[in-house]
Amino acid sequence: MDNQSLPRRNQTDNFMTITDLWRLCLTNWRWFVTSLLLCVGAASYYLVVTPNMYTREASVLVREDTKGNNSTTKNGDEFNDLGLVKQTTNLNNVVRHMTSLDVLMEVAIRMEKGYNQKEILAQAQRYQKRLKAEIDNDKSTIINLTFVDYSPEDAEKVLYSIVQVYNEKWLNDKQSITESTSKFIDARLAVLERDLNGVDDSISIFKSVNKITDLSSVSDMYLQQQSQADAEILRISNEKSMAQYIRGMLEDKSAQHQLLPANSGINNSVAEAQISSYNEMLMQLNSHLIYTSDQNPLIVNQEKELGILRKNIMSTIDNQIQTLNIQLGALRGYSGAASSKIASNPAQEKHLTAVEREQKVKESLYLYLLQKREENEINMTYNASITQMIDIPHGNDSPSSPGKRNIVLAALMISLMIPVIIIFLHETLDDTVQERGDIERATTLSLIGDVPLYDYHDRKWFGKQPKHNGIVVERGRQDITNEAFRVIRTNLEFMTGKSVGENNVYMVTSSYVGSGKTFVSTNLALSLAIRERKVLFIDGDLRLAVASSQFEIKGKGLSDFLSGQETDWTSLVQTHQKYSSLDILPVGTRPPNPTELLSGSLFSELMEQARKQYEFVIIDCPPSETLADADIIERYADRTLFVVRAGLFERKRLGDLEYASQTGKYKHMSVILNGTKKSGRYANDYKYRYGHYYGK
Repeated sequence: MDNQSLPRRNQTDNFMTITDLWRLCLTNWRWFVTSLLLCVGAASYYLVVTPNMYTREASVLVREDTKGNNSTTKNGDEFNDLGLVKQTTNLNNVVRHMTSLDVLMEVAIRMEKGYNQKEILAQAQRYQKRLKAEIDNDKSTIINLTFVDYSPEDAEKVLYSIVQVYNEKWLNDKQSITESTSKFIDARLAVLERDLNGVDDSISIFKSVNKITDLSSVSDMYLQQQSQADAEILRISNEKSMAQYIRGMLEDKSAQHQLLPANSGINNSVAEAQISSYNEMLMQLNSHLIYTSDQNPLIVNQEKELGILRKNIMSTIDNQIQTLNIQLGALRGYSGAASSKIASNPAQEKHLTAVEREQKVKESLYLYLLQKREENEINMTYNASITQMIDIPHGNDSPSSPGKRNIVLAALMISLMIPVIIIFLHETLDDTVQERGDIERATTLSLIGDVPLYDYHDRKWFGKQPKHNGIVVERGRQDITNEAFRVIRTNLEFMTGKSVGENNVYMVTSSYVGSGKTFVSTNLALSLAIRERKVLFIDGDLRLAVASSQFEIKGKGLSDFLSGQETDWTSLVQTHQKYSSLDILPVGTRPPNPTELLSGSLFSELMEQARKQYEFVIIDCPPSETLADADIIERYADRTLFVVRAGLFERKRLGDLEYASQTGKYKHMSVILNGTKKSGRYANDYKYRYGHYYGK
């Protein structure tokens, strides 16, 4: 039969198509059922053991000016322009502080979620992971808080507590700054009060001794000019005194952790902003030192930042003092010029003027500090919170996690994807011959049929039991395996023709043990016998004699004739019990030297006689890769039937098989594909659908 006469699949069909994958999935539906049960079971177990989580949300309005502009009052605090403490708030810092461990540890204490410092810290860290804070938008000062917890009631309590704790800490920080400022003012007032009493006593004594009641009206004009200059000198001196005092605090190492007085009278907005930032950073440092040591890298970093800011403040105050000195020099020169013009006044009047000037300076500073103390007292009593909850904690009564619907859908998707991926990888990574298309695309060999994988066992509840001895072909059976052998039989009859003695000796071999060559050869012989064709089956595997065992034939046979123990081989032939047209020549006694027996002249004589007496002579040979027996038998065969086992024979060896055919190693070789699976990629292309109409 010409190799090109059989139908051949398109050579470009090298890849798995969607249709092929669909067929594989349908035939392996049990995998999908198993995967579905496992994935849904795992999802159900996860939903059972995983506790429900509930989400609660709240919105908080921040009243402070988030732009850092001290002059604005849109935050609603009408006393900002009167008080010493004008705190501005960065909205991002508020968000960070609300979600900090400092706040959450206090929340954990109030929720009674820990009995020692370690447990409280661990609970605060858990709160931090479940808490989410986001700014509503760029143009608003609203913070949206979201918290997830096993209990919806606890989640609401935590949100309430976070806002409450943050407000309390903010008020405490504000109170701390106010108290520090109050102490500074009281100390300065006490000093000024003593100075004023001394000046008053000096003026009283001087006037009493010198009997001075009033100044000369002549010097009123000059005194007015001098008074204006002195007033300016007074203001600048006060400002310089305050600047020097603050600088002294910065230089004092023992006062490095004390808060600086805010808005203390220095007419420099840069210095006031730096002092405000310094106080905020110092309060954060003091708050952190409560829970950790000064060796903590965070504390060390904050100390460095405070040192840098302290130097910047000192530099700004030095510049301010230098400017004030220049102004004082100019004003004193102007005042001295006015004083020199009062030539007509007596020395007593000059002395009195100087003493009164000092009195006015100290009185002015004293009144200024009294005003600031009153403002500070007002600021201390005004305790408006920085934040206000505008949306109370709320949320859905159903749990937010685990999402049962999503988990079940994901389990369903995974249960479908796992078998698909396994099937696809198995099909694409398998380098063995699986379908007849693998042979047809890679070679020009004649493929006369493929035999589906046949299960040799009956599956029972407790293991497997043998079903038969490998003989599956029977008259009248319409299963797919019998139909496959009918197709091979038809192709074999077409290749052989009707002339007895010509091209009718077939050797059946394979590359590996387990390829199923004996299964193919025995059942092929039975298929021919069912058609009443005169067939001689020779068990040429003198080493294993598998075919003889399958036919259940014992006694003498081929080896006895080849060894010379029997002279007439026809007397060793046994007719099949069921099909009289099938003669079987068993192995007989297993010889120790099968290769030498086959190489003798008796085997050649046997083949010449059998070729003339039978329509078909089928020889079951050992595997060709490991033994020389097949090469010896091939000399006397007309055609070779090479059995390729699906899932065992590697695709890369198909080229070697075709080379052996083209070089004549095996005469007129045809291929039979054995062990194809119903789940194969091309299974539907080669179904035996019409066997019950044409089978015998």
